[in-house]
Amino acid sequence: MEGDAKATGSIRVAESDADLQLFARIRLAASPREWPVPPRREPDRLMLLWRDVGCGLAARSDLADSVTVQIYVDPAARRAGIGRALWDRLTVHARTFGRPFVFCTVDEQSADGVAFAARRGLAEVAREVEARRRISHEAPPAALPGIEVVTIAERPELLEAAWHAVGADGCADIPLPSPLSMTVEDWIEEEATVPDGSFVAIEDGRIVGYAGMLKDEHGLTTVARSHRGRGIATHLKLRQLAWASAAGVPELVSYTQGVNHGMRRVNEKLGYRIQPAWLKMQGPLPAIQPAMRSRRASRSSSESPPSHR
Repeated sequence: MEGDAKATGSIRVAESDADLQLFARIRLAASPREWPVPPRREPDRLMLLWRDVGCGLAARSDLADSVTVQIYVDPAARRAGIGRALWDRLTVHARTFGRPFVFCTVDEQSADGVAFAARRGLAEVAREVEARRRISHEAPPAALPGIEVVTIAERPELLEAAWHAVGADGCADIPLPSPLSMTVEDWIEEEATVPDGSFVAIEDGRIVGYAGMLKDEHGLTTVARSHRGRGIATHLKLRQLAWASAAGVPELVSYTQGVNHGMRRVNEKLGYRIQPAWLKMQGPLPAIQPAMRSRRASRSSSESPPSHR
């Protein structure tokens, strides 16, 4: 109990750029396959630090019924109450979203991470397959008969149009434990952040396919339900490989749900190497405990995260 009390008193909100850089370093030390870039600031996201060895965040999940809670503790500092203290603070914030479930992503190789989530009532509900492709000299593919392919950089207005034509259906078809809460506004903000590497397929003036590119990472690849099985997804990914080659990108990463066998086959055919999976774990958001309620009532305002209560 003493360890827990010390951990709770050492928690602070990550606010400055230096804090976010530290958050990224702790996350990478705890989970080496994570992206090394700092997390983004978002209005309703709470990010916490425990000195220089622990961090965590609570944020609105893409799943409509869940709040994302991610916790990272340096391996050398585990089993000292840090993860529990972060969990207690972050789940308090998570209740402000009015959603019943907690959701997190854990590297399947992290026995500590899987066990930590399981002890808090989270269970595996899906697997996300990571696939990587080294880029060499990639030639553009031959044109598909009757299909025009353009980039979002060439025609920015097609990004919103692609949502209505294929994006909304593509998101609905992703096999997840609950529906995505993606909106057209989310799509415009989050997809095609690299416009030169994001492609739209058009047939007779109608958008029939889309493949987005983020920084060194594939976004959504989706094809109109009426046009699947015609090689459009493969063609768009080949276009992206050729773009990456010309742009000097050394490697691309693709994430696919484990049960999405069609897209997995496309990636494997194109030479993507399958990596260990990321486990999607979900469970009920815990009710606030009497002891936690008492600690919150007695905690001074200087110890509470500003503007997140």
